Amino acid sequence: MNVRREAAAVILELDDEAETEALGRALAEVVAADVVVGLVGPLGAGKTRLSRAVAEALGVDPAAIASPTFVLIHEYDGRIPVFHFDAYRLPSPAAFEDLGPADYWSAGGVCLVEWADRVADSLPPDTWWVRIDPGAGARRSIRIEAPGEPLDRLARTLDPRA
Repeated sequence: MNVRREAAAVILELDDEAETEALGRALAEVVAADVVVGLVGPLGAGKTRLSRAVAEALGVDPAAIASPTFVLIHEYDGRIPVFHFDAYRLPSPAAFEDLGPADYWSAGGVCLVEWADRVADSLPPDTWWVRIDPGAGARRSIRIEAPGEPLDRLARTLDPRA
């Protein structure tokens, strides 16, 4: 895993699924209740894999975690509750708003929103952004934008030299 801290982001180059899972565990260490994480990337980029890794690291039963594509919102109990959204099949941002997502933003859990770019205006202004660009095989380039202090902690968790 290659980790680079920039002024407003952490940039990662991941080589395999194990590194994606390590990133999920690291994110789980730095998120707190009421953090919204917007996940962006094409089909197959690893949004659900990363969401699953975060949820598992927060104590969610791995057998309970499913892709929210058809249910749209899953609620999971863990050390911090996890609210997992998927905007892929929604026809518009208004359809997302009809689900009442704003009720979750301050409900004491971590909100993971897949396809967040489709509903960006519906997300809170302090949303953390995880942009995933898939490469060949399981390789991924990831750009994470979040408030400075959590980004610093994330970079140090992933690479103590950062």
